[in-house]
Amino acid sequence: MGTIADGTERDGGYLRLENICKRYGDTAAADGVTLSVPRGCFLSLLGESGSGKTTLLRVIAGFEKPDCGRVYIGGRDVTDAPPSERGCRTVFQDLALFPHMSAAGNIAFVLRAGKRLCADGQYRRMSAAEARAEAERALAETGLAGMGSRKISTLSGGEKQRVAIARALASGADVMLLDEPFSSLDAVTRAGLRALLADLHARTPVTFVYVTHDREDAMRMSDRVAVLSGGRLLRCASPEEVYRDPQSAEAARLTGECGVLRAADGSEIFVRPEDVTFGSGEECVVTECAYGGGKYLITLLSPRGEVKAYSDREYAKGEKALFDIKSGSGGKAVKV
Repeated sequence: MGTIADGTERDGGYLRLENICKRYGDTAAADGVTLSVPRGCFLSLLGESGSGKTTLLRVIAGFEKPDCGRVYIGGRDVTDAPPSERGCRTVFQDLALFPHMSAAGNIAFVLRAGKRLCADGQYRRMSAAEARAEAERALAETGLAGMGSRKISTLSGGEKQRVAIARALASGADVMLLDEPFSSLDAVTRAGLRALLADLHARTPVTFVYVTHDREDAMRMSDRVAVLSGGRLLRCASPEEVYRDPQSAEAARLTGECGVLRAADGSEIFVRPEDVTFGSGEECVVTECAYGGGKYLITLLSPRGEVKAYSDREYAKGEKALFDIKSGSGGKAVKV
């Protein structure tokens, strides 16, 4: 049984991508991406704009065909299958809700559009009453009980997001694909929707694939984080593993505040702020001091590079200080 770079079993994933490549002109949006996602896992695709995360999501959904590579869902090769035959449902960034319909109407419309397998072994469309009842149940599951008759145009941004998630769940998705659905929301609303997804993830067997550029979203919600840059998969592991051992300076930068020092052999050592102490060690100069709610984030420049550190007190720009790395902190050396 084959394995990929992060140690996951190539043949053990419910969702598998094998050597996915996709180019748009001279730009490689996906450059040989291979990863394996167990059933029921919450995977975040984390990267900056242009990293290829949305392209991968669209390849999984069937909206884009890869130039090379294969997509497997539930052991079935779906690379050439249309979106409707993959068991995936997508929550788009713009949500794609019908503004003239009610919340329940948006869900019921999708439910009645397709046929479902019934107890007698026949495929039938839901009746209007059945679809409405299922829509109301899905809305209650996402915290919108009693709001089925509300028009989409009267809902807040967070409520619209919940309707879109309820619609995907009600349609019987095995894989839910979310394309930066929270990017336009305020911090409080985002926190509530994070909690909703975490709750749904705990209560359903659905596999979640969540596209985000927000490392806090990725680290808080995920079982696994796939870090992408320039169409390449840099790292795929649990949030803790990715944070403590990103295996490249680029992955370290994308997954949290990080400093980089040059080692004697020419490699780089990446250091997290919580692993830096003041008072002894190398001399440095403070180049930036930013208050972050309870602590200051200090940027320090030394002859070997730049590090960041947390401090209870404010430092002035240009102030000299001594810093050291905590023994056993796990600062890793990476070749560049």
